[in-house]
Amino acid sequence: MKLLAIMLSLLLLTGCASTMAKLDAAEEAVESRLEIAEDAVEAKAGSITPAPAETAALTTEEDAAAIALEHAGLTPEQAEGLRVRYEIDDGVPEYDVDFRVGLTEYEYTIHAETGEILSFEMGD
Repeated sequence: MKLLAIMLSLLLLTGCASTMAKLDAAEEAVESRLEIAEDAVEAKAGSITPAPAETAALTTEEDAAAIALEHAGLTPEQAEGLRVRYEIDDGVPEYDVDFRVGLTEYEYTIHAETGEILSFEMGD
């Protein structure tokens, strides 16, 4: 009877040791995956640029006009009938900048927060 109890105890201890080894291996695997995920999040976060409102003042009408003129390679004195209008188009704040030089008309759409040229047309 004692022998049976000893054998059962050994069996239980062996089973516990095996289970503990499996749990340790699983824990190591989870920790490894967690580290990989944290590294990926840090790398992604480093590539994200803060919103314009956090980095600089919003673009003004004067800024929008200057961006369009610079893109066209013109000075304010060369532009005739310069007109800048603010609007929100499909949720995007933007400036429409229009002017002409001689018979050539220029039309720009500039993002009001970033200063990015969203569209540009030049024609007669």
